Amino acid sequence: MLSRNANSAVLDLGWLRPVGWGAAAFLLLLPMVGMLFEDRLHWGVNWTAGDFLAAAVLLGGTGAALEVAVRLSGNLAYRAGAFLGIGAALVLVWANLAVGLVGSEGDAANLWFMAVPVVGLVMAAVGRFSPQGLVRAMLAMVVAQIVAGVAAGGTVEAVAITLVWSAVWLACAWLFRRAC
Repeated sequence: MLSRNANSAVLDLGWLRPVGWGAAAFLLLLPMVGMLFEDRLHWGVNWTAGDFLAAAVLLGGTGAALEVAVRLSGNLAYRAGAFLGIGAALVLVWANLAVGLVGSEGDAANLWFMAVPVVGLVMAAVGRFSPQGLVRAMLAMVVAQIVAGVAAGGTVEAVAITLVWSAVWLACAWLFRRAC
């Protein structure tokens, strides 16, 4: 269903909220079920309570951030930028915690990549989550991503990660610019 407000067309996505939170719960249940069958299937699933806690915090924080983004603006470009940026930040942090983006998960260079979403969050808050503020936040994330790639040693892995995530942050900046 499509409705109009003063700024833009807005899709009625009320059904998406329970689906999103259900998907988060399902993602938390997957490793638990995998661990039940680990002895027979050898899937390599062996999560600790800390792993479940970290996953719950990441998924809960992501869900909460998406809820806030939907409430802040009905503009489709704004929402698309928010969903893309928040989703990309989740993947960046999750992959970094799980296996590390460069080297192994314990490689100190991975800490640089963890700073990128923090820079974005701080800059977004400074800009009061306005479209213009979020454009600046995404551009700051591109700079932080490049600094992280260089600080990680400029390896092929680091350059590839930097290029991919920088492209995502730039796409988000473009979406937020369209929402202005």
